[in-house]
Amino acid sequence: MKKIISFICIISALACLSSCKDDNDSNPVLKQPESFVLNTPNFSINNVYDLPYSEYITLTTSQPDYGGFPVSVTYQVQVSLENDFEDIYSYTVLPTTFTSTTLQVPASEMDAAVKDLYADANYGAVPEKDQVLPVYIRLRAYLADATAAYQNECFSNSVSINARTYEAPVAAELPTELYVVGNSIQTAWNSWKPMAPVYGRDGRFYTLIYNNADGFKWGTKENDWRGYGHLAEIENNTSTTISEDGDGNIVFSDAGWYTLEFVATISGNDVNYKMIVSTGEAYVIGNAVDGGSWSGVAMTMPDNADGLWTFSDFTGSGELRAYINVPGEDWWRTEFTLYQGSLFWRTMDIPNNWAENVGEDYSVQVGVGNVLSINFNYNTGSVE
Repeated sequence: MKKIISFICIISALACLSSCKDDNDSNPVLKQPESFVLNTPNFSINNVYDLPYSEYITLTTSQPDYGGFPVSVTYQVQVSLENDFEDIYSYTVLPTTFTSTTLQVPASEMDAAVKDLYADANYGAVPEKDQVLPVYIRLRAYLADATAAYQNECFSNSVSINARTYEAPVAAELPTELYVVGNSIQTAWNSWKPMAPVYGRDGRFYTLIYNNADGFKWGTKENDWRGYGHLAEIENNTSTTISEDGDGNIVFSDAGWYTLEFVATISGNDVNYKMIVSTGEAYVIGNAVDGGSWSGVAMTMPDNADGLWTFSDFTGSGELRAYINVPGEDWWRTEFTLYQGSLFWRTMDIPNNWAENVGEDYSVQVGVGNVLSINFNYNTGSVE
């Protein structure tokens, strides 16, 4: 009988122990970890992160021990140049947060943080391109389902990486506008005359100017003030001598009308400019001239800046087609028409004519007895 009672007691004790174990498993106790481990990135040991040209900084860690069971943890990245994470002014918190123990930290965020920290400590200065900085990184972890972000937070150790940060050069782009200004161009040294883009040829611009044996400058915008020294190359197709004066102006030795073409090309992170100078010429072409041969007939050139270029040799009637002659370019790439008394340069495809492809307002009808007059200094004109 005693044996039976003892056996029943043993069975009861085992059942009680099992019940307690099941109860603990189903009701885990949340613990507050003191810290957790952030691993030093393998890449950082013998290398330098070039932050402006990097995509990510990969960090790995282990989840803080909140009681030996999985929980949803959020990680923030803190960056310092002094390894001081006690003073809130000595570190920056990056905006992207993570829920994985492998963190792909955007290098652009770290780059911006390092720049700001460096500028704050160095009166707004930017690090030199070859300057290597020690950057300290720490992680902050907290439970994603905490009622407040500071609840159950803990911090990792800090690790360091070597990094460069600097103002990365802006990728070179071809200009979309070009201007000239000078002593004989419109209002002397005040009017920035826009050049026309060569249709279908990116980075190429042209204009017709009168130069009174004096100087001019150019630029990609008004008040850019680029001169002779900003040209990588000059191609001179005239008998005039081209030189530089003491102010950096481009100077022609002979007065007269000149066609200018600027050709921009990209070389690395720079844009190089070539200026091609030719004798000024403008032509009329199409059904209304030369029996409709489409060979082009020259306009009459004036002898001063404000004189009118004229054309009266219309042999038939039709739509005006005219252009500035730019050697090496097709005539239709430098074509113009008249719109509300001003020159309107061709910047679009015209497979048929101005009337059909652009609009009636841009189509000028000419015929026998008409006179075309153009002021190329101010880019205005009329037909009478």
